[in-house]
Amino acid sequence: MAASVLAVALLALAAFASAALAGTAPTVFIKDGKKGLRFEGPKRIADGEELAVVNLTNPHKVGPHTFSLVTKGSLPRTPRQRQLCFTPNHICKAIAGWHGVKGNGPPKENPAEAGPEGWSTMGNLTKKGDSWFTGEKPGTSIVQKVNVDTLGGPTRIYFVCAIHPWMHGTINVLPSE
Repeated sequence: MAASVLAVALLALAAFASAALAGTAPTVFIKDGKKGLRFEGPKRIADGEELAVVNLTNPHKVGPHTFSLVTKGSLPRTPRQRQLCFTPNHICKAIAGWHGVKGNGPPKENPAEAGPEGWSTMGNLTKKGDSWFTGEKPGTSIVQKVNVDTLGGPTRIYFVCAIHPWMHGTINVLPSE
């Protein structure tokens, strides 16, 4: 009974958070369900536009997440890369460092900001990127402007969840009009 009440409360909270953000900004949703843990979001966004990230999962069931901007080459694409992701010299361990995590301790910096304000900097093993840690509460969210260089035309941002490294995605960023 208590589990079903908690599930209904989580769904209501998630619906409220997504409704509040979805009407105002393009949104990347962190979801769970029949398709497994995943990011679902817009395929494109204009530079300077706000981008929301909303966690619709139950962190007590699946754990927290990160939404971390990384270079394309840093994405863990193979099963072996995902298995080793949280070991030294791999991107998930680097992302933990961006957040000031020591050992198995909590994040000290959240969001981890690397460059200009907003979603602006994709990181790798040697360069800090922008990242947000959802924490342990259901329905958490963040909204920041996308601020990347589009002077040469559209560019892509790549993102990954350091805790669930099979979760990653990309958004095409168009020059602002």
